[in-house]
Parts: sequence; C-alpha cells; structure tokens
Amino acid sequence: MLSRSGLYALQAALHLARQPGDEPVSAARMAEALELPPGYLAKVLRRLGSEGVLEATRGARGGYRLTRGSDEVTVADVVRAFEEVTLPKVCLLGGCCDPADPCTAHLRRLEWNAARDGILAATTLAELLPSGVGATDVGRLLTIPT
Repeated sequence: MLSRSGLYALQAALHLARQPGDEPVSAARMAEALELPPGYLAKVLRRLGSEGVLEATRGARGGYRLTRGSDEVTVADVVRAFEEVTLPKVCLLGGCCDPADPCTAHLRRLEWNAARDGILAATTLAELLPSGVGATDVGRLLTIPT
C-alpha cells in the first residue's frame, strides 16, 4: 500500500503524463484538477523535482512537467522518495526478529517487499493511462483512502 504522499505523487505524475504538448502545469492548477490540498501537493511536487522526476519552470507561465516520457518513467521512480519499506522492529510472531536468524514471517516479508518493488519498477506511467481519459479524470482513477 502506498502512503498518501506516494499516491499524490503518482496522481500528479499521471496528470502531467496526460498533458498535451510540453507546456508546464502549475501546482495550483494541478491541485484543483486532482482535488488535492494545494500546500501538500506543492511539497510533493518539489520533492519529485529534487528526485529528477519533474522539472520546474518559474514565472507566470511556469509549472511542472515530466523530465522524461511517460513510457520511460516508472511508478517506482515516482513513489520511491515517499515510500520507505522497512522490516518491523518487532517480529510479527512476537519478540525481536534477528536478520541473522530470521523467522518465517521475516522471510516472507522480504519476499513481499521484493515482489512489490519489482512490480513498481516494471510499470511505467504510460501503462497506467487508459486511452481516452483526459487529464482531469486522472484524479478519479486513483482514490485516496480516508
């Protein structure tokens, strides 16, 4: 499961992937279209910029755009900065888990994380975009649990 920040990042990246041409989209316009909190989204967008997923253009006609094509940007590229996959400090079976002598739950958790990471790395933004869906519809495709 992705964090709220990870989901917002993915929504924003998909929104940008659906934009015609190479014109930047302002954070305010994106927040309105995706119905996301503007301040929170602005922080997510800045982080995506520092990670090299987005580039920002300043000024009245400024905004954000993807640094690469949607067929080159993976979901992992987008959410990596927001998702920290760690093993629990307390064993799921009780007590402490020792990585040197892992329990079965510890081993399965490692497998789950590897499978998840593989799927996210193998999925591009382009693969998530249904044909015929406009940029304003992307927010409705990814719902945020409350």
